[in-house]
Amino acid sequence: MSRAEGLNALRDFLSTPAGFLRSLARTMVRGSMAPFVPDLPTPPALKEPDIVIPAPVVPDQPEPPALAHALIENSGKLPPPSQADNTLLSPPTTLRSPRRKVLFVAGEPESPGVQYRCIRNAAACVRAGHEPRWKPCADVTPDDLSWADTVILWRVEFSGHVDILLQLARENGADIIFDTDDITFLPHLARFDIIDGIRSIGATEQRIETVFTEMRRTMMRSDLCLAPTDTLAGLMRINKPLTYTAPNTFDADSLRRSRMAMRKKHWVGSDGLVRIGYATGSRTHQRDFARVAGILAKLMLERADVRLVLFREPGNHRPVLLMNEFPELAPVADQIEWRDMVPLPDLPEETARFDISIAPLETGSLFCNAKSELKFFEAALAGVPSIVSPTTPFRQCIVEGVSGFLADTPEEWETALRALVENPDLRRRMADAAYHGSLWYFGPQRQALVFDSILEGLDGEQAAARASELQIARGAYRGKGLPDVPPHEVLFHQDRMDEAAVTVIITSYNYETFILEALDSVRTQTVAVLDLVVVDDGSSDDSIALITTWMTQHSGRFNRLILLKTTMNAGLGGARNCGVTHAETPFFLPLDADNRLLPDACASLLAATNEMTAYAYPILEQFGEPTRHKVLGDKPYHPMQLVAGNYIDAMALVAKWAWAAAGGYYVSRSAMGWEDYDLWCSFAELGLQGTHVPEILAEYRVHRTSMTSSVTEQDAHKQRVVELVESRHDWIKLVQKAAKNREQVS
Repeated sequence: MSRAEGLNALRDFLSTPAGFLRSLARTMVRGSMAPFVPDLPTPPALKEPDIVIPAPVVPDQPEPPALAHALIENSGKLPPPSQADNTLLSPPTTLRSPRRKVLFVAGEPESPGVQYRCIRNAAACVRAGHEPRWKPCADVTPDDLSWADTVILWRVEFSGHVDILLQLARENGADIIFDTDDITFLPHLARFDIIDGIRSIGATEQRIETVFTEMRRTMMRSDLCLAPTDTLAGLMRINKPLTYTAPNTFDADSLRRSRMAMRKKHWVGSDGLVRIGYATGSRTHQRDFARVAGILAKLMLERADVRLVLFREPGNHRPVLLMNEFPELAPVADQIEWRDMVPLPDLPEETARFDISIAPLETGSLFCNAKSELKFFEAALAGVPSIVSPTTPFRQCIVEGVSGFLADTPEEWETALRALVENPDLRRRMADAAYHGSLWYFGPQRQALVFDSILEGLDGEQAAARASELQIARGAYRGKGLPDVPPHEVLFHQDRMDEAAVTVIITSYNYETFILEALDSVRTQTVAVLDLVVVDDGSSDDSIALITTWMTQHSGRFNRLILLKTTMNAGLGGARNCGVTHAETPFFLPLDADNRLLPDACASLLAATNEMTAYAYPILEQFGEPTRHKVLGDKPYHPMQLVAGNYIDAMALVAKWAWAAAGGYYVSRSAMGWEDYDLWCSFAELGLQGTHVPEILAEYRVHRTSMTSSVTEQDAHKQRVVELVESRHDWIKLVQKAAKNREQVS
């Protein structure tokens, strides 16, 4: 078919009367299955909070087929695309000019998966400096295909319409990428004994096999593939060796709503019940849930305070699970809380109601082993610990017993459930670890960097070589481990439930002489809404009394105001990690108790950042005892300067997601002093961006009792510090390893 013939055919197709179009779409675009879509109320239009990606209207679209909707691995439902022109997105001015025009084509535009695989990935492209749009498959026009140089087809079944779409894209020289979030491309797996969801949604093997066959045809006509898990990517590489893993992610709005829901729950306090939540959004998990139904019933019979939270369809209140298949739950029916399914944007508030989240899966099923980690990271964002089946994706993202429990056998499930039900402190610690472990790998910043490297590799052989070098060096591109957070207690806690952009974190050890100056410098910041966390690292002087009195007097200035005390002296890195754990803002600013901020410090540093900024550092003016240099931090940002040594002080605005990616500050009392340098080196290794703000925004006190003078720059201690940091970053080549005298320290 010539280009002209193809264009005419597509125009004819798109101008077909609505009734006939519905029939064609039902058989050609979306498969022939009978739909199963709960009658949900239309929620507000979804959007990325900072980068709005409008979704176009699709006239008279049929409802999604049962498989397409029901096999999505999440709860909630997306509304149909809103009435809007599919205008192009302009990348933020902080990013480079757009290099790729990326069209995301949604095969199932009304299912929740479009948020994870189209809308959020399109936002990742924007952050990386590319220009995306997304459209339902049936609404793609010739103009879209003339515009795009990259077409990403998510869950698109092959049809006559798709055949023309592919031909026009290729004639325009576009790269074609196939994306799916389940094993929807292996027709021989469409059997009841492999995918129980086929049975439980009332479909037939033949109908699902047809859907899988058509998706496979689309995949085989693509140039490369995307998948949310390494397991699924590995299966796709059998036929498409060029396949990348781009995980399902959260966005800024879901993170914000999750953390606010967690804060409100914490502030209200417990009602004495322990809620175990199972957030399934489709009737495809009968055999999965059967693995734990009996254990849950046993636990609920023993403990009247345990509740099982399950979901039902709004309106008709039909349970998502077929409860007649779980007779063991009948005796504890009054301990089951039934909640109506909610739109995807409202899922964080529902998840935060849980005390424990469970995600049982058939570990022997190839289909289940390829499923994504959605249930884990969405619970983690809401401050809820998880017990999950040990599928490969879950084993890759969970540190057993630390950030979650992996349970396979009935005995393992019972042990894990009892441990979390009986120990609220363990629930809190595990939820914090899960949250820190999720911020990077499932976050929007990493996804932007992943998409940037994938798209760069499409720009010819030389670009592919550069991109491959980066991808090979990155490996799995996971974080550097969970932050080490020493035991501590909360002595003062205030939360006005507002949303600040920055938390100042003051760490103090026997600094009663200076602490009030540091506190007052935070109080006089020009930003209106501000959070403050003070960490006393086991002081033996009167610091805590002074801080408590000051907080009581000035509580009205702050949104969140917290005083922590470490159980025993943890050292600088441990104390900072304690403070960052309690920060609920995108950025935090460390302040040693002997230093001071100038009034515009927070505002000026925040103004220099964007979503991809890992840290921003100012110029510091030294005061106190005489020093050789008047200012610190006056060098422009370039990570390779770190090879020779540190040139950036700890008093920098740091993104919490970046701190989590780096594994937090190192904790070593015997090698304290270079925690900030180590953090900047970790950021460099992950390719995270810093920025210099060439303004004097803080004051650095020089005195003989400072940690730098009295500890770090002592010969034996300095040697231990150097050895530790060099062992963690073998690429640095320090030019100054010996201890400096006091006059040279600055």
